[in-house]
Amino acid sequence: MDINFPIYHVLVVGFHHKRGCQVEYSFPPLETELENTAWRHLPTLAMPDGAHNFDRDTVYFHLPSLVNPRETVFGVACYQQIDACKLKRKPDDVTRSTVQKSVCVLSRYPLYGHIQVKMALITAAYFREGDFAQVALLEEAYYNLNACLTADLLDTPETFVGLSPRDLVFTFRHQILILFKLLLLEKKVLFRGPSVGKMCSALLTLVSLLPLSVEYGLQESACVRTAKSLSVVPQFSRDSSGEDETSSSKSVVGPTVSQSEASNGRDHKDRTSPSKPQEDIKSGDSVYPEYSSAAQIIAEDDLSLSIKKSLSNDGDKSLTDSDSTLDKCEDVPDFFTAVQIKPSEAGLPLSLFSNGFLCHPYLSLNYLELLMDTRVRGFIVGATNILFKQKKDLVDIIVEMQDGSIDIQCPNLKRILTLTTQDLRFAENIVKQVTQEGSRNYDGDSFMDGVGWEGGDEWIRAQFKYYLMCMMRTSLVEDLNRQRDCFNRQYLQSWQSTHHWATWKKYVNSDERDTPGIYSICPGHPNEGNISMSDMRIKLSHAMHNSEGGRRFNQAVANTGRAVAQTGKAFGGAIFQAKGAFTNWWGQVTTPTGTAPTFPPSPMVPGSDNSNVKTSSDSSNNLSQSTFHIENID
Repeated sequence: MDINFPIYHVLVVGFHHKRGCQVEYSFPPLETELENTAWRHLPTLAMPDGAHNFDRDTVYFHLPSLVNPRETVFGVACYQQIDACKLKRKPDDVTRSTVQKSVCVLSRYPLYGHIQVKMALITAAYFREGDFAQVALLEEAYYNLNACLTADLLDTPETFVGLSPRDLVFTFRHQILILFKLLLLEKKVLFRGPSVGKMCSALLTLVSLLPLSVEYGLQESACVRTAKSLSVVPQFSRDSSGEDETSSSKSVVGPTVSQSEASNGRDHKDRTSPSKPQEDIKSGDSVYPEYSSAAQIIAEDDLSLSIKKSLSNDGDKSLTDSDSTLDKCEDVPDFFTAVQIKPSEAGLPLSLFSNGFLCHPYLSLNYLELLMDTRVRGFIVGATNILFKQKKDLVDIIVEMQDGSIDIQCPNLKRILTLTTQDLRFAENIVKQVTQEGSRNYDGDSFMDGVGWEGGDEWIRAQFKYYLMCMMRTSLVEDLNRQRDCFNRQYLQSWQSTHHWATWKKYVNSDERDTPGIYSICPGHPNEGNISMSDMRIKLSHAMHNSEGGRRFNQAVANTGRAVAQTGKAFGGAIFQAKGAFTNWWGQVTTPTGTAPTFPPSPMVPGSDNSNVKTSSDSSNNLSQSTFHIENID
């Protein structure tokens, strides 16, 4: 493995009917057998559980480096299966009707989607050849990927290819803000879903909402010194790790790279950018008529990406022009102050994935013991095996991709993650902009979908950056300040007890800093304002759709509708008219209509948090036959 190249290995993982998943080919060849390293379970990551249910899919995974105890290797695997009868040369060990293989790339940089769109074409060409012994195309892919992947790509939109916040909004709606705030609490979070590709993308998209976290914040996301020796963790000596037991709990203050490396918003650049391969690319024979080589496949894909990038730049041009005008204004809105501040001045990226807090887009069952280790403080992982979900004592929160539900095990954590009225305004604005802009003809794969600014992917990330900046600034005010209530006082107290928040606070308050940094932002919530009837409607709708009590009530309404349909013939049309009237009323209550209300930039009225918004006992009794407060529905 050449540590100077962006791509370490290109591998082929196949499923053997007797030996299970195994590495069948590697270029460059592996220096040692996988069975003798902490990568021995790599085949189970590249060939995920339940993969046989899909003709093709993609999986992202993380591995700890075998040579550096503070570095993560990023894996991208394109899985595919074909009928065995389509093979031109059928090996003797193929005894089943289908053949399952995965082409895997191990990368130095977290360019997940950028690598995936290239390797999906390479994998398709490799399968179309019909002879898996022909690996010249994979060797070419290795050289070409090393030639075109550089650290500079981490500062471009190519980093977020395939990581769409719009898809996340369509799946989780208002709960996307709950997931965002949950990520910062360093809890044990499990993502589950039938499609491993969608699950991995959703998890990494959530991480991408934290500024610079995907680009530079995942370097230690798979690194942990476990309490006991495990087969999935490399065992480094204390001398090689550069830290002992006590120093591991006192990590380096501030971002992962020194402040001198941050300039013009391009922070944390690798000091030693890998040199490009000097070997000449072999010009092999045509693999199939459409493409003559891996270089042609990758070049054609680069063209499509450049077109997407130009379209995205055109969509953002109006914002850039408006920024130059706003810079001349005396009163610049806080939004532009927050999103334009240099990451180094704000202490970004947050050192979230370090010191025993792990991030794994996908894990197989072989890694279950790792999550149970006492030195793993928390994690956010994805899994398709049902056994992960059945380990109730292993996780705090289970996020289901299939129905967009979030199952929070601890009642106290539910209270901490309760969205305030101001939070719901923020989430409502994002949901409305995204769904109104794309709900009419949204299919999730449209080429032109979301390329505009407002309601697009970059707009959503800017909104969450603004929210994070305001919350970071508000967390620095005194405990009795009422502005803390806008973010949920209990939540801020819990956040301030995390490792990464303490590290960040020490960094921004360092005596060496001579810039205002985060203190240039005014404390307070982005959506402060007086309580209105619109807020009550949004809060009621959120409670009814996302709380257990609300789901039970909605189920009762659905059951009533089925009962009405079964007995409608006996009572004629009157009962259907009554049901229709109730349905229309219920839809008006739980579905916001019209344009989103605008909120004045005036400071929040004291005591205007969600604890003062309650329904009357009469109304509550009519709805659920039991008194309840909107903010207390479980």
